[in-house]
Amino acid sequence: MLSPINYANLAKHMAKIRHNNIIDTVDSVLSVSKKKGIIHLHAEDQSLSGQHLTLHGKQVLHFGTCGYLGLEHHPQVKRGAIEAIERYGTQFPMSRTYISNPLYSELEKLIKQMYNAPVVISKNCTLSHLTVIPSIIRQSDLVILDHQVHASVQEAVKKLLSQGVTVEMVRHNNLEMLEDRIKKQRGKFERIWYMADSVYSMYGDFAPIQELIALAEKYEQLYLYVDDAHGASWAGKNGTGYAMSQMPEGLYRKMILTANLGKAFGACGGLSLFPNEEWYNRVNNFGGPLTFSVQIEPATLGAAIASAKIHLSDDIYTYQQELQRKIAYFNTLLKQTDLPLVHESESPIFYIGTGTMEMGNHLVQALLQDGVYVNLATFPAVPAKNIGVRITISLTNSDEDIAELVRKLQLHFHLALAATNQTQENIRKAFKMPALAQSVSPAAAPTAPSTAISLQRYTSITQIEAAQWNKYLGHRAMFDWEGMRFLEESFSNNPEKENNWAFRYYTVQDPQGNVVLMTFAAIALLKEDMFSQASISKALEREREANPYYLTTTGIVLGSLFTEGNHLYLDRSSPSWKEALKALLTELNKEQETSQASSILLRDLDDMDPELDEFMVEQDFVKMLLPESCVVEDLNWTDEEGFRKTLSKKGRENFVQKIKRNEHFYEVVVKDQLAVDELQYAMALFRNVKGNNFAINNFLFPEKMFQLLNESKSWEFVVLYIKEEFSISRKPVSVAFCHKNAANVYSFMLIGMDYDYLMTYGVYRQTLYQVIKRANALQCTQVNMGISATIEKKKVGATPYPKVGYYQSKDNFAMEMMGATFAVEKE
Repeated sequence: MLSPINYANLAKHMAKIRHNNIIDTVDSVLSVSKKKGIIHLHAEDQSLSGQHLTLHGKQVLHFGTCGYLGLEHHPQVKRGAIEAIERYGTQFPMSRTYISNPLYSELEKLIKQMYNAPVVISKNCTLSHLTVIPSIIRQSDLVILDHQVHASVQEAVKKLLSQGVTVEMVRHNNLEMLEDRIKKQRGKFERIWYMADSVYSMYGDFAPIQELIALAEKYEQLYLYVDDAHGASWAGKNGTGYAMSQMPEGLYRKMILTANLGKAFGACGGLSLFPNEEWYNRVNNFGGPLTFSVQIEPATLGAAIASAKIHLSDDIYTYQQELQRKIAYFNTLLKQTDLPLVHESESPIFYIGTGTMEMGNHLVQALLQDGVYVNLATFPAVPAKNIGVRITISLTNSDEDIAELVRKLQLHFHLALAATNQTQENIRKAFKMPALAQSVSPAAAPTAPSTAISLQRYTSITQIEAAQWNKYLGHRAMFDWEGMRFLEESFSNNPEKENNWAFRYYTVQDPQGNVVLMTFAAIALLKEDMFSQASISKALEREREANPYYLTTTGIVLGSLFTEGNHLYLDRSSPSWKEALKALLTELNKEQETSQASSILLRDLDDMDPELDEFMVEQDFVKMLLPESCVVEDLNWTDEEGFRKTLSKKGRENFVQKIKRNEHFYEVVVKDQLAVDELQYAMALFRNVKGNNFAINNFLFPEKMFQLLNESKSWEFVVLYIKEEFSISRKPVSVAFCHKNAANVYSFMLIGMDYDYLMTYGVYRQTLYQVIKRANALQCTQVNMGISATIEKKKVGATPYPKVGYYQSKDNFAMEMMGATFAVEKE
């Protein structure tokens, strides 16, 4: 939907929204799990071995460690740390630019011996990325991110934006999409960097290292930046990691590799390995945090040295082989269950899908109470629809421990299915896994009681009585019964596929036949950058000049892409409201499967509703802030003086200085219908506005919609002309497309403006005022003023109402785009 907006203000407003959106979203997701006592825990042990933890006063088996080889408990590693403290103290408080602790030199020699490559050692992997990426990448380079690459890499890439570096994103492990970007962009950039993880921390799946190298050999401009934090030690010669195990002849000539002195290595620190001395020197001489941050503590250096010596001995292969035996044993036991293992591999990371956050929370909580600790994997580490439990196997886990884990996991998984009304079928569909050969346990799919609520689904507004629809929803905005019939006709049988929408209507009644919920949704083609930064959309629109459907996907949107307002009637006083809402979400998930939609967006709901937030999080929806909706509710005035009294002090000043002083320039005409040439010109003005807006990026509405709008008795046009004595043009400078619904609510839906007159005559502000005057003349009860441009609308008496959406996607790709982390603009 494109509502009347001030685009300069909107860009600023959306930037603020996006800055806080991901933080607020993650906070809402994690707060639910924290409340249930399964994250942000503190171990209560007096000592640790890696096999157990004490949580909530109870000893539990530990299947959440990243210390896959248990080297943090190795006697030699611990002795190395102790001796280093005794010799060098607890810290060496100097910048490495001046002097390094003596232990650095020894550690660097050992690491070079392991990898046979120049190495820069940082305090941790995050600082490694922050040190290397801004030092190596140039303005003439393009960065392409795998959309599941670790957050620490993405954070480092953000620093490049201020340097004018272009950043793009491709879907996870999608080499076809990557190659397509290389082909289209190689003429514009000196180098193209693809950044990925070697072993992904949630599913335990691998990057196709050998295929990526083959692609880099095919395209000389392609370079690779690989984070192997989760692949180090347990794989590769001398424990150099999974990525190195795929490169038998050593580090690839066009790859920078990040490895870890923590996790399986048993100490702490980040390694940046380079294929040539030039890159090594550039980073080592002045590598940002490497220069300004403190050094690694002597104890950690001592532990790392001891671990490196183990890696250079034959002991490392004994440890690797024993871990692989345990991994194979776990895989064997899992195959004897019906647990949905998302990815089977030789990595020590396993992922059991639960689908919903509600079931994930329930399962982890039940396991913890029964003596087993596993990680809950949740958004944003995984897509909101792909929640699950992350299990890691280490050498500290005995075979008996692993067998006990599988027994309890199988038991509590099925109990959680029943408790949360989840099904194996839904989980496996969410992860694109094959269905089970046998039917699921009755406990996993309980039969609904006969007194359950009932849901009705309709495919046209004509299947619903107009009085019933208008009673619950039609009084709110332009989506009254007639308005919905207008939309159905407007967005059907159009030549452009993006302008053919499928509408779905839902009514949920309680056992007594009372309506608890009513809403509608549209299934339509969406641009994946719909809520992204304007710079992203601007660049993508250039791409779409040749490929109109680049980065587009089918989505399900509560309401539609045209309408504005709260599209959900939900009787919160009913004891059945949660059950009713869950029934709707189940139906939308079915619709998603049928239509192959990639996402569901429940939009324009009221903010500050913690009960609804928690409910939606547990149903796998993440909260996202949306632009405020502005409404003028005080129309009880009869003249200009009465209107001015409804304004704030600043509003009155604005009215005098920015609106009233310009009103004499205008001739304002309200038209029920436009002539053919007038309608064409109004559409051209609308395209002007649309062409200047990339903050909310959707497809241009079809001409058919404007034709039907012109014929409808529910629509009218507030047209502004500059008077003859002030302009030689006789054409409008502004056209407001306005709707009046069955409940006497006036909606300012679209605007077209002539930008040649915009600033000189204050066209936008004048249009706002004239629309409100028209609504008052019609004796309307309120005016819906559209989204954003809040400051301008407040000045004319509008009240802003914060709005949120709840979003669910098959992957995080669109959410990353909406989060506006990256810019892809290159002039």
